[in-house]
Amino acid sequence: MKKLSLYLFIFSSFHLFIFEAKAQRVPSEEEILPKILDAGGAFYYPVLMQRYMDGEELTEDDYFYLYYGYAYNDNYDAHAEMPGAAVLYGVFSRSSRPDNAALLSVVEACKLNMTVDPFSPANLNMMTYACEMLGDSVGMRVNAARFRGVVGAIESSGTGLRERSPWHILRFTHANDVVAARGLKVANRQVRSNTVEYIQVEPNADKVRGYFFNYERVYWRPYEGERVKKKSNWEFNGIPL
Repeated sequence: MKKLSLYLFIFSSFHLFIFEAKAQRVPSEEEILPKILDAGGAFYYPVLMQRYMDGEELTEDDYFYLYYGYAYNDNYDAHAEMPGAAVLYGVFSRSSRPDNAALLSVVEACKLNMTVDPFSPANLNMMTYACEMLGDSVGMRVNAARFRGVVGAIESSGTGLRERSPWHILRFTHANDVVAARGLKVANRQVRSNTVEYIQVEPNADKVRGYFFNYERVYWRPYEGERVKKKSNWEFNGIPL
């Protein structure tokens, strides 16, 4: 699917929130699993995901465990295609200012995409835009908060500026989205190791050269193309966990 770059004019007012300095913590199985499996704890995953899907206000810690905890669920598939991608491309390739009918189809396509990837920054971005254009202030606020929370969680996993301190992602596209959310464009990609990729960006006013991303979670499970997924017992609002 062709990249739909909407970040510059949708999220300009959110940049300071996203890019403020954050405490860094590398996501690790030893720390995350006990928290998301503790039925009596604050980060029990089914409850956390339910709160996310209900549009509740979540903390930075909530988003950290929500995003990285998803990697341990049976239905996490880093290679699955986004089922609403064709609709989104069709709408935005025809017009940069879709009418209401088209915007409603964007919202539905984005919701469909969330059944595969609940945390795609690009998808949350487009849903925010569609809700704003439709006058849905609640939907706009909820999805803008989701966008900020997910990008913030990724950026809390390292500095992104050194190979030894990369940003950890669940899908390759999330790296593109984080770069785009900063108003930057990808110029080149370099694989630095079996877990880290460096994304060089085009010349910019901030003189940023690029960022490092850790994509090891993408390969935690062998890619088998059209493999049959094991059904998870955790599911809320049609979103498999």
